[in-house]
Formats: sequence, C-alpha cells, structure tokens
Amino acid sequence: MRRFLVVVCLVAVLVCSPALSFTQGQPTSAPQTENQCKSDVKVWVNTHSGVYHCPGTRWYGVTKSGTYMTQTEAQQHGYRPAYGKVCQSGA
Repeated sequence: MRRFLVVVCLVAVLVCSPALSFTQGQPTSAPQTENQCKSDVKVWVNTHSGVYHCPGTRWYGVTKSGTYMTQTEAQQHGYRPAYGKVCQSGA
C-alpha cells in the first residue's frame, strides 16, 4: 500500500509539473508566465508574510509591515503574489 501511494504521488507531481505543460507544442514554465506580466506595476509587499498585493486589492498598502516596489523587484527579492495571481496592469 505504501509503495502504491508513493507511485501515485510521483505521477501526480509529474502530471502537474509546470515544466511539463505545453502551449502550442512549446514547453512553458511558471517563471516565464510571471515574466510576461507587467513588470512596472507598483505592488505592496507585506514584508512579514512575504506576499505582495496588486493595486486595488483589499490588502494593498494596509498591512502593518510592508513597502512599495515594482512587481519585478518583488519577484527578484523572492516575494510571491497573493493568491498566486500576478498583477496584470497598473492602477
């Protein structure tokens, strides 16, 4: 039973891996899709949680600890987008 669960988990990882997803026959990865977003968008980075928020969202500029920076800078510093959604346009 344990071996079966290990196999199922490995298959799930391989199937769900972003490196293996294809768009029109070309492999794409998560960093490429993040780089396709607007990089000049000013985001609010919650420095305590490591999450950044897009303009117009609930927590933009209102968390206790944070700073403004561009989306590209936030990604380069290792911050991740809130709810896994990168910002698409400036507000």
